[in-house]
Amino acid sequence: MNQSLESNKIITGSLFILSVIAVAFILNFTQPIMVPFVLALLIRILIDPIIDFQTEKLRIYRIVSVFISLFLIVFFFIIVVPFIIGSVATFLQSADDYNRKVLILIDILIGKLADFDIVVDRDIILNTLADLPFLDWTSTILSNSANFISKLFLVVIMTMFLLLGKKSQNTSAEWNEIIAHVKKYIFTKFITSSATGILAGLIYWFLDMELAFIFGSLTFILNFIPYFGSVIAVLLPIPIAFIQFEDPTNLYLIILLPTIVHIIIGNILEPKIFGAVLGLHPITIILSLIFWGMIWGFIGILLAAPITAILKISFEKFDTTLPFARLLEGSIHHQRE
Repeated sequence: MNQSLESNKIITGSLFILSVIAVAFILNFTQPIMVPFVLALLIRILIDPIIDFQTEKLRIYRIVSVFISLFLIVFFFIIVVPFIIGSVATFLQSADDYNRKVLILIDILIGKLADFDIVVDRDIILNTLADLPFLDWTSTILSNSANFISKLFLVVIMTMFLLLGKKSQNTSAEWNEIIAHVKKYIFTKFITSSATGILAGLIYWFLDMELAFIFGSLTFILNFIPYFGSVIAVLLPIPIAFIQFEDPTNLYLIILLPTIVHIIIGNILEPKIFGAVLGLHPITIILSLIFWGMIWGFIGILLAAPITAILKISFEKFDTTLPFARLLEGSIHHQRE
């Protein structure tokens, strides 16, 4: 009897591993369709409360509220994109000046290394940095931006059809509870990430830092990556600030103030709002980042935490999948309360 039970566990575990490999292969193969679809699904969940508010409180027809919500999203991007393009253009106009400052900085660092008897070929490094292909990098950024805009259009179309779909009225209590928790997580995470990005951007702008808007936008995006995203968002502006400012006070403020914002929002506010909803073990976060990054690249890294959190929320509602939820939060040994 025990051997039969053990054999069934081994077979079940093997089938689960094979299923994960098969699903990963399918998701990677269908990336061009699945990534826009998942983004559209998350946007649909995000703006669903706005549509419900219009239909229930303002008595607006659902189809009208859908188009109003989509218009607000497109209008938001119409406002934001010119700022990003303007910031990039300003940076490119100052590229030669930045390049010159980098060369001076590298020259100083090479001199410091010489004091420790570390010999570095000064000419090779300086010539390499002097010949950095800024134009090629600009062309690559512009081509990727064009690709992003085309995918954004596809996401908007998919979101529209998802929103226009008729809601089912005969859903189970478990399903309604899952959807409610997922909506709360997605909407709250968007709000806290937006607040973090806006505050960080205002700090950079107040300190008169170049590319302040871009770094604020990157802070918003990277905030969706738990643990690592906040660290990367704080470290990214340091090289630009180090080159731009001669006064070290500004550099210290650019490091300190955004760090305080991340600590307050990420470590104090978010846990109080989410409670045990996210509750993912750090190892789970790392493995999910690796898994989704291998499948969908950088977009997969951004979506790793939301997708894993949604899976955990769903697994918690059924006794059959509850052990998987406990595994994701690192408490497989705990009993259900």
